[in-house]
Amino acid sequence: MVLPQQARFITSNSRELLYSGSFASGKSRSICLKAVMRASVKGAREGLARKTFNALRRSTLKTLLEPDGGLPPVLPEGSYVYNKAEGEIRIRGGGSILLFGCDDPMKLGSLNLTGVGVDEAVELREEDWTMLRGRIRMQVDGLSNQLYGACNPSTPSHWLCVRFGLGGGHVAADNCESIKTSVHDNWFLDPEYVSDLETLSGVAYKRFVLGEWVGSEGLVYDQWSRDFVVSKMPDSYDKTWIAVDEGYNNPACLLLLSVKDERLYVRQEWYERKKLEADVVKKAQEWNNLYNPECFVVDPSSAKLRAAMRHVGLDVIEADNEVYSGIQAVARLLNRDESGEPFLSVHPSCENTIMEFESYEWKVDKSNGQLTDKPIKNYDHALDSLRYGAVWHYGLGVTPSIRVPSDKQEAIEYAGRVDSRVWEDDHPMWR
Repeated sequence: MVLPQQARFITSNSRELLYSGSFASGKSRSICLKAVMRASVKGAREGLARKTFNALRRSTLKTLLEPDGGLPPVLPEGSYVYNKAEGEIRIRGGGSILLFGCDDPMKLGSLNLTGVGVDEAVELREEDWTMLRGRIRMQVDGLSNQLYGACNPSTPSHWLCVRFGLGGGHVAADNCESIKTSVHDNWFLDPEYVSDLETLSGVAYKRFVLGEWVGSEGLVYDQWSRDFVVSKMPDSYDKTWIAVDEGYNNPACLLLLSVKDERLYVRQEWYERKKLEADVVKKAQEWNNLYNPECFVVDPSSAKLRAAMRHVGLDVIEADNEVYSGIQAVARLLNRDESGEPFLSVHPSCENTIMEFESYEWKVDKSNGQLTDKPIKNYDHALDSLRYGAVWHYGLGVTPSIRVPSDKQEAIEYAGRVDSRVWEDDHPMWR
């Protein structure tokens, strides 16, 4: 059984179609159902994609081929043949589904498809979507060419919001249809789960419960732009380290951080609830063996965790927890250089880091309604890890009462414990 919004999405013939929804609104399943329905037409050649193939394999493909809780796989066993080497699923008696990532648009240039479904379309850049629009040209009787996606909402300035007229006063482009859903539209959800989501607040509540494309004047990192910051990683790095924030009811988070030409790259995240100290140590050991980091920069309030990590031979450093100045250190990395590129890039697979950037807000002073210089302690677990890691390498940012250091000497005097290499005269942050 499908929800009314899912039924509208699956049966729509609009050339461009977006299923925009809250958490738990059945987005991935809707994409898979529509792809299978279309690919079941004899001769059809349908694409199924995410920004990266790894993300597609880890999430969307599981919905397509494996049971999901009490739900069966979208494709029943025996109804298809899956060629993993070719990334192609052949539907018995029908057409096929090609599986791919959009992280290298040049690889898409030779595709000729009847349609493409994109899970988490918000991860794509507009040029990725445009490339896919040019791939849906294969003609099959009884099947319209269609590009369809699903995603959680983002900011009103995001190109998807603009193209599909989802907020901010934007009007949908020709042949573009959107279907919006909220948590309350899915009557199959566990009431406890819905009650827990109802405790969200601010921009996170509006986006991930109500399904609205909204921004916030109170966002901590208001320079954030998914279009610019979420991007590919280089092939090699000058330096690698891992930042750690402890949690149990709240998520524990490890971030794999690297620098190339003094640009910071968030390469991978581990973001898990209900994990014991031993689980965090085990994951740290795995990453230590895989990536050989210089050190682990760990939550300063987590003395037991640091001791346990040192006990197994990990190189552990206590993080600096100056919150406001640490936020400024991260914010400074969101500034852009002469070419228009920020000094910070986040891999598309780091979904929780991205979500927190778009949900982390300043507190409001209830007496006067003004924003304060203290953040709300929500959606900050990956960002706390990032703050620890950024400060360890780049040093602290500015505090409310001290202006931004204007030269190398002033910076060293302000943050004397910072590695002075950060403040070399030709450092890109000072250019």
